[in-house]
Amino acid sequence: MMRQLGRVVGLGLFVGCLAVGCAPERAVVGYSYVVNASHGLPPGVKTLIIHPAQVGPTTDPKWSDMCVTVMQSLVNESRNEFGTDVTVSDRRDAKVTFDEADLAAAGMSTKKGGAPGQVLAAEAAVLSNINVKVTVDRTSQRTLSGLALWGGGGHGYGHGGADIQTEEVEVVSRNMTVQTDFKLIDTSNSKVWEQKSSTYTSTDRTKASPIFGSSQGEGSLTPQDRIIATLVERGAREFVSRLMPCRIDVEVEVESSGNSNCREGVKLLRAEAFEAALARFESALHDDPNDHRAAFAAGVACEALGRASGALTFYQRACAGQDNAAYRDARDRMKTYGERMRK
Repeated sequence: MMRQLGRVVGLGLFVGCLAVGCAPERAVVGYSYVVNASHGLPPGVKTLIIHPAQVGPTTDPKWSDMCVTVMQSLVNESRNEFGTDVTVSDRRDAKVTFDEADLAAAGMSTKKGGAPGQVLAAEAAVLSNINVKVTVDRTSQRTLSGLALWGGGGHGYGHGGADIQTEEVEVVSRNMTVQTDFKLIDTSNSKVWEQKSSTYTSTDRTKASPIFGSSQGEGSLTPQDRIIATLVERGAREFVSRLMPCRIDVEVEVESSGNSNCREGVKLLRAEAFEAALARFESALHDDPNDHRAAFAAGVACEALGRASGALTFYQRACAGQDNAAYRDARDRMKTYGERMRK
């Protein structure tokens, strides 16, 4: 009977701990910086034509045109904000021009004089391929469904106890793989000037707490199109950044360890007090050099402060402490952009 009571007391303490805030601190941190081009545009290129993307057999055709929109937006952003001397000629606009020319040739155009439309000459062309694959797995998880207390009115604890009731709930895991391939063709010689192929993965999982959890369907996950758009944009931005100055937007979730300095640091990240937060994370790492959560958070603070070398060091330290997709992404981001960050 004492064992049953111990289980009840332990459960009560666990639930109480969750209720009063023993859970780790969390923050979603967003920041931006500008990176310089690694290769640049071919000499003499002033106009780019962006072709609709080729899509794989499991990929919704809508991503063909949406990829063009993303690419055009990035190029125009570089031109408008960073002075890149280049104009975009959208292949979709060219189609409208040619359609109008066909109507004029048939005597059906509403244009006066029937003059044919013209498309600006493009010295370079952007070609792309998008492949998306989504798989969904369904498993089950045991969760608490009820707690029945019983007792017979006797003396002490010897006549009471509890029955812990559990049930299985469904857990849905969705795995997404997005492959992007971008290339810039120099139309003066038909040679590939720059090419970037990337593969990105994202895994979502419904959450069922072990304490009174319940089943959640696939609809509770982040909308699929939102994830695909984010990953396609990521691939396009990496490619464009090789050709011209580009802004890099980062949004990352940080979770504290049990260390009090780490928890306070995450609170400071929420307030965008990055310097003060970094000092807290360094203190946490002094207490425990293997605190991978503090190392990752310190990398985030460094990256937000524009300290690429420090960010990469902390991200590598976090990766050494735990194999975590967010840690790997951050490390790879610094390997890609770190040396090109504008001061």
